[in-house]
Amino acid sequence: MTGITNPVVAVQLENLLGNLGVEAASGLELKVSGSDPVLDTPWRVGEAAATALLAQGILIDKLWRLRYPAAGVQALELDIVAAALSTFRCNYLRQNGYSIPFPDIEYPTVGLYPTGDGKYVFINGGFPKLRRGMLRLLDCADNKEALTRALSKWRAEDIETAAREAGLCCIVCRSAQEWRESAQGAALYAALSRGEYLWPVVIEKIAESPAQPCGSIGAGGRPLSGVKVLDLTHVLAGPTCGMLLAEQGAEVLRINGPQVPSILPFVMDTGHGKRNTQLDLKTDAGRDTLWSLVDSGADIFTESYRPQTFANLGFSPEALAERLSGQGRGIIYVSVNCYGHLGPWRDLPGWEQLAQTGTGLAWEQGRYKEGAPQLLPTFPNDYITGYLAACGILAALLRREIDGGSYHVHVSLCATAMWLQSMGRVGTELLPPVAPNDEAFQSLLLEDSSTGYGHLQYFGHPLQYSVTGARWERPSVPIGFNTASWSK
Repeated sequence: MTGITNPVVAVQLENLLGNLGVEAASGLELKVSGSDPVLDTPWRVGEAAATALLAQGILIDKLWRLRYPAAGVQALELDIVAAALSTFRCNYLRQNGYSIPFPDIEYPTVGLYPTGDGKYVFINGGFPKLRRGMLRLLDCADNKEALTRALSKWRAEDIETAAREAGLCCIVCRSAQEWRESAQGAALYAALSRGEYLWPVVIEKIAESPAQPCGSIGAGGRPLSGVKVLDLTHVLAGPTCGMLLAEQGAEVLRINGPQVPSILPFVMDTGHGKRNTQLDLKTDAGRDTLWSLVDSGADIFTESYRPQTFANLGFSPEALAERLSGQGRGIIYVSVNCYGHLGPWRDLPGWEQLAQTGTGLAWEQGRYKEGAPQLLPTFPNDYITGYLAACGILAALLRREIDGGSYHVHVSLCATAMWLQSMGRVGTELLPPVAPNDEAFQSLLLEDSSTGYGHLQYFGHPLQYSVTGARWERPSVPIGFNTASWSK
């Protein structure tokens, strides 16, 4: 692809755009520099992140040209170093000059542990309910020594099964081949081989409706101006997607449930550009308010809970599509989960670390380090899945603009991990890489502003747009700061 000399990115970008049903860019200049390795891992994290970010930029440019026919030539510029570091953007967050701790992901109940049969499992009890459940299942105290002793009495697959049946988070550390042979991995790869599952993003048309143009914009207009997004996601992948849409002018309303725990630094760092409210969807009043937001112009509905959560509340993809088709409108519904939207584990809760451990990423990271399995020094599945979700939304917006209809976009952490594995590994003779120039990096990519959390320094925009720009028009605000309404 013109302007991309990195062969991995060029091939992967062409494939990704093809799976999204989008033609290659025209009237657009691409300036891509650098290559992996950037991070201390054999996986091509920088090139995968760069591919997803560039696909997003190409789709943004296509929407901008539809809405502003007089658009000139725009250039997209991306350094693969910046793309790689964006997959650990939360590490750069500073509040009033101080770093922010992440206690939820540093509890003893979050980590890799050996089992009695010489294997390893990752348990994730970061949130209170999951933590209490895991300690109850293992019948042990909440410290690493007690957890190590308890898990040494289990076979890896037995504790994985017991935790799964209890609705808890535990997964066996598998190699990539063992993941292919697992029940869930086999289901995903079988669907891929049949052409039923074009990963890493799946876009499914779920209802008909008339073509729905987003409307024209004048010179200086933002590509996503007037596009309304309901962000009902949590932790990282889903909120990252909403943040990227806000970067290009979408109005994003983050909705939190009062009973739902959160990891505050992640909320702070993915809140740029968004308004933030609370709704109790277990009440009639909360559900009525959400329906009013859907009816009053929502274009996009994103969620990242277990598949039946919103269906049980009445907000399934089909329910929203049917309601809006009666209004002559379509909606784009986005589901983000850990294990994929098909297969026997599709309903299970899961997080970044479980996706790394289950699919083979952590196994290979440990093998490269000539030791036990270990996690990557970054969160590639979370952040890149967020980038890919934005790509799916933008591709669906293009379809709705021209053909009409409602669409269901599926992304998952494990599908992203499988996509990353498909790119192959960096030769170990190149590792570990030379660290990026911190001073140059900070001057280019770190931003700061006054927010509802005080003065924040944070990771900015790795992908640069020469004409439409990349910026957030609202500062990050605390949970529940805004009313449950659209601002315009």
